[in-house]
Amino acid sequence: MLYALCLSYMIAILAYHSLDDSKSVLSTPPAVFVEQMHILHGLGREVISLGQVPRECAHRRREDAVVITFDDGFRNVYQHALPVLQRYGFPATVFLVTDYCEKTNSWPSQPASIKQQPLLRWSEVREMSQAGVAFGSHTRTHPDLTRLGSQKAAEELAGSKQVIEDATGQPADAFAYPYGAYDGEVMRMARAHFQLACSTVLGFATPESDLFALERLDMYYLQSPALFRRLFSPALGAYIRARRALRRLRGH
Repeated sequence: MLYALCLSYMIAILAYHSLDDSKSVLSTPPAVFVEQMHILHGLGREVISLGQVPRECAHRRREDAVVITFDDGFRNVYQHALPVLQRYGFPATVFLVTDYCEKTNSWPSQPASIKQQPLLRWSEVREMSQAGVAFGSHTRTHPDLTRLGSQKAAEELAGSKQVIEDATGQPADAFAYPYGAYDGEVMRMARAHFQLACSTVLGFATPESDLFALERLDMYYLQSPALFRRLFSPALGAYIRARRALRRLRGH
């Protein structure tokens, strides 16, 4: 496995959840998603797969790039995102909570304020995989891994990875920490099973990024088309840093 750090450029790893009009903190309106993909295409931004990140970083790419990810595996990603991704030829990675596929996002740790919505069916996962969408693990049941014992946490990672690979016939080499929660032991387990892992730390992947704690851009904060067009600008960087500081304050 490759643990090299990004050396020379920024990667905007876009983190979506559900594509719906509910105005939830986990939601992006489908029309907004369509416009954002149109903007990326119109600006000629290079969109790379998440799986390319270790190799591209090691080779010191010359220009910034975008990665598209979706957490939880909502069924509306199949309905609203897949046609747009195919239209523009954009790769994407969907992180699945495998025990809840074909059910809803009703795992035990889900806050009551989050609307329950259907998740992907395995037939849809296979169809998306055949269309070029990659699937990564978001564990079996979406727990806070730092609150589990090592054996149960390892089962969450290894079990979900195996189920995805059996369903798609493709390697599931990427992981996303539920709730962005990880510590040294959880990261060690991620390294044992995957080639990279995404966090919920708000920011760009940079030369200082750890491939097992990759920063992402929560798309709840970037729904304005004017803001999204300035993805790699200093102004947007300042906006993201301010948002990150506010998150930390709320956390404390």
